[in-house]
Amino acid sequence: MSRVTGARLSLVSLMVAITSTISNADDWGTVKGRFVFDGTLPERPKLVLNKDVEFCGKHEPRTEKLVVHAADRGIANVVIWLDIKPAEKIAIHPSFEKSASAKIKLSNKGCRFDPHICVLRTGQTLLIENADQVDHNTAAGLDRNAPFNDLTPAGRSVERPRFAQTEKLPAQVQCSIHPWMVGWLVVKDHPYVAVTDEHGRFEMNHLPVGEHTLVVWHELPGFVQEVTRNGQSESWKRGKVTVRVAAGETEFGETRVSADALK
Repeated sequence: MSRVTGARLSLVSLMVAITSTISNADDWGTVKGRFVFDGTLPERPKLVLNKDVEFCGKHEPRTEKLVVHAADRGIANVVIWLDIKPAEKIAIHPSFEKSASAKIKLSNKGCRFDPHICVLRTGQTLLIENADQVDHNTAAGLDRNAPFNDLTPAGRSVERPRFAQTEKLPAQVQCSIHPWMVGWLVVKDHPYVAVTDEHGRFEMNHLPVGEHTLVVWHELPGFVQEVTRNGQSESWKRGKVTVRVAAGETEFGETRVSADALK
């Protein structure tokens, strides 16, 4: 085959791929929304330190159980995931193939877990890093996967074997050396998980078009159940809410959660 013929075939293949992507664009959609705190702004007191105070005290770690933005009242660290029954199959957008076996970092940084909510898929590797100048311990009491308890010396890292099973709920991560250090590990066998940012915003990309059930969770109440969404009161039993995903963007809207609902 000549170089010219090969180049033409490559160009044709590229054009077919682009055409296929465009023609399938209507099969996928993105859900976007925002969670807002309704009530007196909560305080975030400094945590009581009882180990490595000289180092950890410089970072002034504060409670992360409820993080609300002072200006716009956005609630951080709300977890939203696609609810999939055990026997159910869900189409996965091709864009997620590249990250299917990626390494996901969970850092011990500033005597806290970063990120506070760590999300990974079965097939991905958890890389636990310690960027601090003191030793840490990273332990997680998982339900469907083997629990682990790893020492992470200062400046070192450790890799966890890939998780085989999806976890029904987020698993708490703790440091037994510094007991105030608490985070959460979310393990799913699909990529459709979102965590709200500091402004309470979330975005779940490339969902199959159609009707789906989302589960909403926060570490204080567990399932988020009593809310006001787009001005209407709603009750989400066990945090489940139905959303119809359209091609392009689907606006989930603004969800207000009261202080009482986050106890």
